[in-house]
Amino acid sequence: MNGWSSRVARPVWRVAMLVFLVGTCGCDGEDVVDPGRAASGSTVERPGIVSRDTVPRPLMAVPREDGSGDFEMLEMSSGDLRVAAWDNTYSPGRLSGLRSLLNLRDAPDYDAFRVALNFEHVISGHNRPANDFSPRHGPYRLKQITETSVEWVRRAEDSPWKLDSTMRARLSAPNAIDFRFSCTPRDAGLFGEHGYAVLFWANYMNPLTEIDMHFRGVTGPDEEEKWVSVQAPRTDFLHRHGGVYRSRDAKRLSFDDDHKSPWNVASYQFPRFTRPFYYARADHDMVLIMMFDRMATAVDEIRFAMYRFQVKEETRRPAWDFQYVIRKVEAGRRYGFSGRLVYKKFAGAADCESEYERWRAGRDQSSTDLPSANLRTRGAR
Repeated sequence: MNGWSSRVARPVWRVAMLVFLVGTCGCDGEDVVDPGRAASGSTVERPGIVSRDTVPRPLMAVPREDGSGDFEMLEMSSGDLRVAAWDNTYSPGRLSGLRSLLNLRDAPDYDAFRVALNFEHVISGHNRPANDFSPRHGPYRLKQITETSVEWVRRAEDSPWKLDSTMRARLSAPNAIDFRFSCTPRDAGLFGEHGYAVLFWANYMNPLTEIDMHFRGVTGPDEEEKWVSVQAPRTDFLHRHGGVYRSRDAKRLSFDDDHKSPWNVASYQFPRFTRPFYYARADHDMVLIMMFDRMATAVDEIRFAMYRFQVKEETRRPAWDFQYVIRKVEAGRRYGFSGRLVYKKFAGAADCESEYERWRAGRDQSSTDLPSANLRTRGAR
């Protein structure tokens, strides 16, 4: 079976699998205890985690029972990385995205991620019930593309925003995951007079020693570009638990006074980032690098976000997130972006920047069919 376990999932096996891997957290601070993790501490042996001294267990796959050929969970491995991708069948008790990410060479017994690349919100500038956690509800199908790539598909009829969307993730040896998102709104009127859409992805972490997010940026209107480290400070009501960082030339988004989750829309005045990547250090001397193909165009933009709902004295579990903003939603128009996640041993800030530059150079030499990719990105070097 090309390294995959049997596609037939008996009920007992399914229950055991889900008990083993269940557990999640939300941007609002909710948290479901994972029986496979200790209550605190970041270096925890978990059942099934690969050790240097043990033979890796077979990759697991749990197909959906509806005969569709889609999956509830798929494990993949390539180069140094081993990941587990999940759909949202058991949401909100378990979130979709990458529920585990291991670097088998540099930290085989350490899983920094509770979930990564989790499609968390679609948000308008108006007070709408669907602003909060809509991708957690309704079918969000996980499909296998190859043995090292998957995609999550959500149909417009299953979205309260009438938004067709596809998120594809592919392992790229030795330590990267390339991802690409595309979407097509079917009813622009749902986004109201403000007209924009904020699409939000969460990367929820296990307990960490350092919570800082690092990026190239400016700390004031006339300041020079430099490395900036941020911890999403509490500054006012809009930034009680963290907030959003926008690129140097991006504008603020307006929103109604009665908006129920303004902290997901409002952005810090400064600092602002000047390159479309950030890094954050995990324990065991590991690093997560997130990079994107754009900052701000006339059509769309990428924003960074960091939240501290689960950052407490006894356990420090930040959310290192990002947003994709469509400035003016048009029905029937295709939008999207691409990016790369790198998980490796930390070798300094300059090495993180080199990872981004190598990826960018490779992209510049290849063609892309993503919308607005040919638009000039303002504020980038």
